[in-house]
Amino acid sequence: MDSTSDLIIDSLKEEPIGETKHFIWYITDIGVVALYKRKENFETYSSNVEIEANKIGLDITKEEKEYLKIKEKQLFLFYS
Repeated sequence: MDSTSDLIIDSLKEEPIGETKHFIWYITDIGVVALYKRKENFETYSSNVEIEANKIGLDITKEEKEYLKIKEKQLFLFYS
């Protein structure tokens, strides 16, 4: 694994900052992570992530969004 993956996996051991219908949200050293709760299709998650971020008070509309799969965990990473 690379150092980015290591940082993200370590951050998932911390207390989440929130939880929504499709995601568990974490703060990492490199950005905000939206961890998929279940395995559903990518389109479902991609279309809901910004709406759900807003529900917990996060504005991610101007952030870069990257899909990652690390150790069978699916997530979006948001960073500037």
